[in-house]
Amino acid sequence: MQASPDSQATAAAPPLADVRISRLHLAAFTLPVLLFQAIEMAWRAYLPRFLNLDVGIALGLVGALMLGARLLDAMADPLLGWLSDMRPTRFGRRKPWMAVGAILVPLGALPLFLAPAGSAFGTIVIASLLLHIGYSFIITPHGGWGLELSRDRHQRTRIMGAKVWFGVLGSLAMLGILAILERGFGISLRAEMALVGWTIALLAPLTVLCVILLFQERATPVAHAPRHPARLFLAMLRDPAMRALLMLYMVTGIGDAAAASSFLYLVEDALSLERWGASLLLIQPVVALVALPVWSRLSARIGRRNVLMISYGWQAVCVAMLLALPPGAPLMLAGILVLKGLGWGVDFMLLRAMVADLSDKDADGTTVAGSYYGVSSIALKIAMGLGSGGVLWGLALVSGEAWDDLRTVAIRLLHCAPVMIGAVVAIRILRGRGQIERAGSDVAIA
Repeated sequence: MQASPDSQATAAAPPLADVRISRLHLAAFTLPVLLFQAIEMAWRAYLPRFLNLDVGIALGLVGALMLGARLLDAMADPLLGWLSDMRPTRFGRRKPWMAVGAILVPLGALPLFLAPAGSAFGTIVIASLLLHIGYSFIITPHGGWGLELSRDRHQRTRIMGAKVWFGVLGSLAMLGILAILERGFGISLRAEMALVGWTIALLAPLTVLCVILLFQERATPVAHAPRHPARLFLAMLRDPAMRALLMLYMVTGIGDAAAASSFLYLVEDALSLERWGASLLLIQPVVALVALPVWSRLSARIGRRNVLMISYGWQAVCVAMLLALPPGAPLMLAGILVLKGLGWGVDFMLLRAMVADLSDKDADGTTVAGSYYGVSSIALKIAMGLGSGGVLWGLALVSGEAWDDLRTVAIRLLHCAPVMIGAVVAIRILRGRGQIERAGSDVAIA
């Protein structure tokens, strides 16, 4: 399909608000999510251990890198969202930023994931910065674009559900390959990271190019005079519904990142299941592929708020089972991960849909979806940095001789506690201030 000017309508243009978006359109638009998931999976689950054991960087410095990169994301995302909202070009509002990101990501991914032993920490930092800046250039404009695809709240749940679903599918493919290499061929972690690095470097230009060529940006009003970003962001933060969503992003992001960054340490060090990591990581994506559409339909029946409370509670109960799991029991761990996978990804799917509902409420009809996406990413990226950095610092602390007798217990607690505490806080937020409702949309906490 050929590209065409943004001002012209073609069959490839995203459907309008009153048209059900086809699965084919959702699949095509969601292609960059495959890239996002590859980066997130590698960054949170594999890279900390690779940098520590293979490259030779102290675990405390790795934790600082995890946090620092997320803080950079948190600063870049809202600014990029505002720029893509307020600075249209003849190529569109979102496309130019995504194109730049597609160039930067490979420049960071290859030196980071192919780093030789003994690489200078400064080199790793520079590569990480390039990767994350490029990542932000793609994910924030693409996220704002996704919020604009429909104004119907059930369609928005479908759109955000599709993004999570296809992201899970991408994770599943990558983990499947790593599991085969790990269990079938005994491939080293260094070789696995080289494969991940080349995959990310190729996915960035390919997926972005597909979206740029196949899709037009829908015509949406832009403010005649660009609003100052600080005033715009403060206005968002004065909205109690947005504040509640940002708090949910914080507790969700901390728990998710802490669990991901400590998973290989839990499996290999605390549960004595060496070289089982990729195989066990496969389980949750497989289950989520089946479960996410069910949760999406359920949210249309009983409301997003109720579904969120159920999913948070379910995750907490499943994670708590890991505290009593005996070592050397891969089948029992697999069973727990199957149960946990039933609620995996539900929180991010519904929180993004709620942000989309808030993003189109401007009285003057202008759209600032990119800014809303960017502001929500501030909370999420800071939370992920705190979750990853905090758990890695905790793992570094318990690696000393004084912890010999309690190390396995400490690793389990570091993995489980952020998810369990976060679930309690999230349910409290959802219940503590009454019903979530606004003009037919269950977004605002009244």
